[in-house]
Amino acid sequence: MTTRTTFPQNLQPLRELMPTLLAQLESGHEQDWYAFVWLEQTNRLGFTAARSENTDLSSDRGMVFRIMANGVHYERSTNQLDAAHLQTLAKAFRADVEQQAGVITTPAYRPTTWADECAAGMGAETLVQLPEDLTTATEVTFGVRCTQLPEATSMKGLSTLARDLRTSLQQRASEYIAAHADAGLQPFADIMVMARQQVTVNVFVDREKNIAQVLPTTLFYAMAATATGHTSREVMGGMGGLEIAALSEQQQQDLIELGFKLNQAQKLVPGRYPVITGPDVTGVIAHEAFGHTQEGDTWMKGRSIAKDLREQQIRVGNDQASIVNQADVFAMGDDTHGTNGSYFFDHEGALARPQVILDRGHLSAPMTDLASALHFNAPRTGNGKRESWRRPLMTRQTNTYFTPGDQSVDSLIGMVDYGFLAMQAHGGMEDPKGGSLTAGTSYLEEIKDGKLTGRLFLGPAGGHVELSDPVFDLLDKIVAKSSTNNPDGIPENKYGGCGKYHKEVVSAGCGGPFILWENVNCG
Repeated sequence: MTTRTTFPQNLQPLRELMPTLLAQLESGHEQDWYAFVWLEQTNRLGFTAARSENTDLSSDRGMVFRIMANGVHYERSTNQLDAAHLQTLAKAFRADVEQQAGVITTPAYRPTTWADECAAGMGAETLVQLPEDLTTATEVTFGVRCTQLPEATSMKGLSTLARDLRTSLQQRASEYIAAHADAGLQPFADIMVMARQQVTVNVFVDREKNIAQVLPTTLFYAMAATATGHTSREVMGGMGGLEIAALSEQQQQDLIELGFKLNQAQKLVPGRYPVITGPDVTGVIAHEAFGHTQEGDTWMKGRSIAKDLREQQIRVGNDQASIVNQADVFAMGDDTHGTNGSYFFDHEGALARPQVILDRGHLSAPMTDLASALHFNAPRTGNGKRESWRRPLMTRQTNTYFTPGDQSVDSLIGMVDYGFLAMQAHGGMEDPKGGSLTAGTSYLEEIKDGKLTGRLFLGPAGGHVELSDPVFDLLDKIVAKSSTNNPDGIPENKYGGCGKYHKEVVSAGCGGPFILWENVNCG
């Protein structure tokens, strides 16, 4: 039975206090200030089954005050959440801003109303949860659909899941070695399984809205490490409950077989080859290509080539080069769960909506937080995120993906005389000012005469393979893309994360279809 996550009662007293705190911040200054209050609570349970087992149990909670005056954003944050301290802090913060801001010369920001939001349109999962007769005082809570609600998750349950899967994988590995006795296969150095669930609760209050969201993310990660240092892995994760935490029989068998095959893999001769990237690697390319380059704060700092390219109307890819950033991905085709980069609203209260950041090779306006939107007089896109209440807010990606095409995976493979399939991502980096990227893949599988041969190739040094090119060259070499069965047109997005600047890490899904690239520099 599917139900939705609900707002935790332990936070209700704080939520009821937040409008009072907001009034203490901006009462009497409504014409020249804009303020909001942000509450965050994150609880995490995790268990890793390996030669050495370990547990992960953590809880964090904090509140942020924001006042914008004269175009400057001032903030205070605290994890001392008793009412007396919060009210004292709010009054002291207000006094500090009054002293620092001085005479107001910049018009105040006017927050969006519910009427504005309805006129702009909302995603189905957001719209269906709005109560009737919304007012500024209405407490609105957005929950995620789950089969197994996170409050029922226990460390015992996670440990049982992880240990049972590890036992199953160990048995499969033993059976595979026995079935290939003549090959002289060595046992794995270790098999590791991690089960983790995190529940983040956010509350945002300004003069127009009182909104909350309860976001459970679940990760199920299995890895087999060979004695020679190669690893194979399978990842199941996203926005939802423990119903996500399962590997199919086929996924388990593939993980074991891949581990043994990597020990026999050849080293790639560096060069340019036709490459088909699976959703995992496709997503990293999307994230690095014009994901970071299209972040509004990167534009503001003069660190992005995209601003000049857009202003000069320079095309950066062919007709197949379209990339979307979308936070409200709560289902993907056959998967009833969304990806971990999803939310209903960002950390400045902007509702999540999809944005095409690259349209058939043409750049759009950037993704924005409030500061960059005002700086460029651009629309707010709901991309203001912080690692936690302890860290600064920046423009960040949510779920970044290439749009799908009209081919089957088999037809893409059939188009390749000689080349490779890249299925397992191994990190990535970009140069937003110089316009280049590199996307790693753990291995490549050979394609010959339009068919997969089963031969695997590692990097020239025996590790992972790097796919690297100038972004503009790469995006001009998309030959074809696979289709999706998702009626919303959203292809598969994978569980992921992103580090930026001082390595603040946030959840960021990335994905897309299978893409055939004319040629890519592989090495």
